[in-house]
Amino acid sequence: MAQKNLFQKKLSNLLKNKWNINLNDDLIKDLPRKWEKHGDLVMLPSNCFHLNVWAELPQEQLWTYVAEALNVNRVAQQKNILNSDYRSPQVVLLLGDDTWVTHIDNRIIYKFDVTKSMFSSGNITEKIRMANLKCEGEIVIDMFAGIGYFTLPLLVHSKARFVHACEWNPDAVIALKANLLLNKVESKCKIYEGDNRVVCPTEVGDRIILGLIPSAEQSYIAACKALKMKGGIFHIHHNVTSLKNNDTEEIENERNGDIKYEKVTCNRKIKKDWMQWALNTCKQLLTILKQVKSCTSMLGWCITVIHIERVKSYAPCIDHLVLDLDIHHKSLST
Repeated sequence: MAQKNLFQKKLSNLLKNKWNINLNDDLIKDLPRKWEKHGDLVMLPSNCFHLNVWAELPQEQLWTYVAEALNVNRVAQQKNILNSDYRSPQVVLLLGDDTWVTHIDNRIIYKFDVTKSMFSSGNITEKIRMANLKCEGEIVIDMFAGIGYFTLPLLVHSKARFVHACEWNPDAVIALKANLLLNKVESKCKIYEGDNRVVCPTEVGDRIILGLIPSAEQSYIAACKALKMKGGIFHIHHNVTSLKNNDTEEIENERNGDIKYEKVTCNRKIKKDWMQWALNTCKQLLTILKQVKSCTSMLGWCITVIHIERVKSYAPCIDHLVLDLDIHHKSLST
């Protein structure tokens, strides 16, 4: 709030001094309430600067004043996400020429082209959670690596031994290669460019990251094939819709066939629909595991629901969740 008020005050002074324009209530409502900074570039949201008065002003001067008020050199505005397989952003550069930015997050350097790759500050808690995992000695497979959102925290902070990073957006691959070099972990990562259902390695992963929303379901089969024969950990992202007043009662110590969910933790109070999605996902994975993987144990596979992380809310009753699962031979859980 203080940041927004300071911006409004500085911009108001500039407009008054340069063009004798006073910020009335309508103009104030049309200003951004929040924004993202990437180095010396500010990314404005799509829901601002829509009134005709802004278009009637000299554009370079207007955006220069906006940049001055925000203490940056470049200004861009997010329009929407293109409806394509790559989920590329639609961004207009309003001030400046260079679309590449450098963003430092949790002591990790991310370099990317804002017109070609997305960077969601709303996922910072999940990046930090991945950075705090204990992955020493582990081989991780990042099924949707992007520019390195989770690959880099896992290598830099969690000390994963090696990451196999799958990504089919060629622009994101360019940024990922640069970021591995910038963070000096290029020797610990191999990039697989293309559809992970085709290019992902098999039976090598101790930990699998399925970081695609609204759903990574299309890659469940490839993820199960990528898991080591001894099993391992899955982190599955998904947008889950739930009804209002959908909180669960205390979760009982239960086992549902090959699925265990006795001590599920969560950073929020778990909703019934969240738990139902988790159990349905486990059933789906068990079916896939029986189809694509033999098991040294005659008892087959078992999945333990470890944790449900609520990352953020996209709309009323739509939550970005991450499901942590321990997939192992059933003999190890008896």
